[in-house]
Amino acid sequence: MAQKTILLVEDDFDLRGEIQSLLEEAGYRVVPAGNGADALLILQHADSPDLILFDLMLPLMSGWDFSAEVSRDVRLSKIPRVVLSSIADRREASVLRVPPENCVKKPFDPEELIGLIRRLTL
Repeated sequence: MAQKTILLVEDDFDLRGEIQSLLEEAGYRVVPAGNGADALLILQHADSPDLILFDLMLPLMSGWDFSAEVSRDVRLSKIPRVVLSSIADRREASVLRVPPENCVKKPFDPEELIGLIRRLTL
């Protein structure tokens, strides 16, 4: 089976590195981005990832705005998205156009996050 790719959008450098390591140890290829604007550029100029994991509180373009842009693009809107944020709330799910179970609150359980990602990237 081909290695799955995750676009990781997190502005906290240290946390982004920790999550990237966790995902890579679980067998995923990770494409990191520090903000929503950079993530959109990556999505426009690279093959689509198998999943997008993003924070809400991002510089330059918030996670809400990023998710709205992804939702507007027919090609990108089909990519599963997981929100990973200290303010993640299942009530935000409809605004973000993601299923409520895809909203993960920081601090997170690494095993639960990997389990969710595995289910979404089957």
